[in-house]
Amino acid sequence: MSRCGPARWAFPVLIVALTLATFLPALHHEFLNWDDDRNYVDNPHYRGLGLRELRWMFTTLHMGHYIPVTWITFGLDYLLWGMNPAGYHLTNILFHAATALAVYFLSLRLLRLALTAASDRDLRIGATLATLLFAIHPLRAESVAWVTERRDVVSGLLYVLAVIAYLKAVDGADRARPKCYWTSVGLFAGALLSKSIVVSLPVVLLALDVYPLGRLGGERGWRRRSVWLEKVPYFALGLAAAAVGFLALSTIGNAPSLAEMGLLYRTVLSIWSLAFYLWKSVMPITLLHLYQLNFTVTWFHFGAVALLLGLAGLGWRRWPAFTTAAVAYVVTLLPVLGIFQNGPQAAADRYTYLACLGWAIFLGGLAARPWRGRGVARVVLTVWVLALLPLTWQQVGVWRNSVTLWSHAVALAPNNRQAHLNLASAHEATGHYAAAAAEYEEVVRLSNRLQGRSKAGLDGLALTASPIARALEPGFLQACEGVVRVARHLGVEPGLRPGCPRDSH
Repeated sequence: MSRCGPARWAFPVLIVALTLATFLPALHHEFLNWDDDRNYVDNPHYRGLGLRELRWMFTTLHMGHYIPVTWITFGLDYLLWGMNPAGYHLTNILFHAATALAVYFLSLRLLRLALTAASDRDLRIGATLATLLFAIHPLRAESVAWVTERRDVVSGLLYVLAVIAYLKAVDGADRARPKCYWTSVGLFAGALLSKSIVVSLPVVLLALDVYPLGRLGGERGWRRRSVWLEKVPYFALGLAAAAVGFLALSTIGNAPSLAEMGLLYRTVLSIWSLAFYLWKSVMPITLLHLYQLNFTVTWFHFGAVALLLGLAGLGWRRWPAFTTAAVAYVVTLLPVLGIFQNGPQAAADRYTYLACLGWAIFLGGLAARPWRGRGVARVVLTVWVLALLPLTWQQVGVWRNSVTLWSHAVALAPNNRQAHLNLASAHEATGHYAAAAAEYEEVVRLSNRLQGRSKAGLDGLALTASPIARALEPGFLQACEGVVRVARHLGVEPGLRPGCPRDSH
């Protein structure tokens, strides 16, 4: 099929159609009591695009993030939809569909550079399969179906466009190169102002300079000064964004100190996370939005990471595409690995939005490459894509409202106190007081079990009223107060709860 044939538009249309079909059910979703409430429902500052709102967007570190470009999209949402969550979800979906389209053209360009002997039709098939593996994977549900993670889809789109512009600057006509180069730098700046997780882009560009661009390494060596110098604006922007990002995080106190979480623990957590994301990419079942820090590390995790790094390091001359994908995977995840731990989660599905993109393109290359196993690769990837669709629909449904979200969490992680507490809050907000009471009681029980305070009538006032206790037992006092509150709604006496302060009864 020639470049002028139907495939030139048929494959992109297929990608956009499948992406929209996968995520459009989210139009019926609500705002959640998982950051959506504090970001939008209870936050009047973003509502509009006047000077007052824009000043707030470009100066706020709200909830530990500096994301003015993302806030601008929310200001536009408010002008278009008011406080109707359907409009906010629609914007998320459209951004993700646009990112999928950009990923297709990025994949096509990279595969053309890497597989010079492949036909245009084969390249388009490979790029399509790569894009679908990225776009409709269940791991994308968190980034698309959760309004708060608008920053993922906005930064993701700008990131992919920045890479495309960079490739055009390197491989395009001499006259267009400066324009494409500075367009890439500008898009990277926009991505950083949408979410600072994209700081690793200059390292990814250097990896692409090695393969498939061939501008570094091999016969050309590593001392091409121009290749390194052109990354200076990228690194400067990345360092500035990283500094602002650390400042923003420091305002919420979510990052444990080295005394609280030692370097060995952080290293082990990082190894576990690298293996965890690989496994969930292959087997995306039992996905959660809050993976607790009480994870279990086995030899599988160490072995998987050792194999990954070994193949990438020792086989880079023979399998350069694998090495490039591995480098992109590790450096993109690096800012959110345990080494820089922030928050109560051991991992998060949203962190894979860009990190696993390289693997998708690598697999798409197997379906485009002119080799004996190409047909098998296409069949396997096609079956995989079709198998992912129902899993993604199911995962999108988890995010329908606060009750479905936290019910899913407690079903898979019954000892997660934060999940029980938020489920109780969701039930209470919808007037289901008996269900809320049961969840609040469960939080108290789990907290008492954790602290070894299971004797009935034990007065934990001195412990539970302290700031240290709040850190050790997140939500414990809220649960004690919640028990009393819903009991009043039910018209019953709450009674004494072991470990709860006396004044909460």
